[in-house]
Amino acid sequence: MKHFDPRRGTCVALGNFDGIHIGHERIIRSCVEAARESGSLSVVWSFRRHPQHILKGNFSTGNIISPSDKEEICRSLGADLLFLEDFETVRDLSPEAFCQKILLEKLNAKTVFCGFNFRFGKNGAGDANFLRDYLRAHGAEAVVADPVCLDGDTVSSSRIRNLLSEGSVRAAGRLLGRPYSICFPVLHGKHLGTRIGFPTLNQAFPEEYVVPRRGVYAVRMLLDGKAYPGVCNVGIRPTVDENGAVLAETHLFDFSADLYGRRVRVEFFEFLRPEKRFSSLEELCAQIQRDRKAAELYWEENQ
Repeated sequence: MKHFDPRRGTCVALGNFDGIHIGHERIIRSCVEAARESGSLSVVWSFRRHPQHILKGNFSTGNIISPSDKEEICRSLGADLLFLEDFETVRDLSPEAFCQKILLEKLNAKTVFCGFNFRFGKNGAGDANFLRDYLRAHGAEAVVADPVCLDGDTVSSSRIRNLLSEGSVRAAGRLLGRPYSICFPVLHGKHLGTRIGFPTLNQAFPEEYVVPRRGVYAVRMLLDGKAYPGVCNVGIRPTVDENGAVLAETHLFDFSADLYGRRVRVEFFEFLRPEKRFSSLEELCAQIQRDRKAAELYWEENQ
């Protein structure tokens, strides 16, 4: 992304943007278009972690996408710069201080774009109307986006989180405007999958991330411009390791390579069944075979 030169002035897209769903995309695209027309820099200003996750330890407001994903998406939308702030550095600023210190002094904002339900400042005391009035009084402008609706409801990150908790990854993908995915390092496991004929790529969900409904999904891995279909179990492996961390264990149909330590993207397309405990390893193997066939059928029908 470009070097920040505040003398040019900026158009700023302001928000948590914790999933960058289709509503967020509209705000960012409007910011980018306005910056190009005015010759200023387009800036996306956001947080590394959701404020509610920090304030209340609320894991239901964990990250949907990673900071690196956020940067990649912002770049694809044409944004010049992405500022990811640590919430602790601004949590005690009043709405007035936030507008003055961050938007006007630090960013030299000329136009600020935000959502209709945007709140900011200590204890969320500022809203979109306050932002509009304050900036107007100081020679700048705020553009407040209307809600984006899909299937009769407003598109929101909380709605996406709810869908993920239900395993409705296809519906969540429609709101995101792209498949729901994870991109975490591949870990060494106990190699049980290899021993029973179903090798897997194991990825752990970091604490601050939303975990979709535990169970089995039809997925595909993206690597070096190619897509590899497969089946993924999200869970704690209750049959063999009930005290383990939540893992995504992905078995690919036609892939064999050492990916340990690499960050690999896995996209989720269809929930196949909930997590189960099996009475024996043989029963587990038989179910994995059925899961593979179900995922293969999904991909045969959805190429």
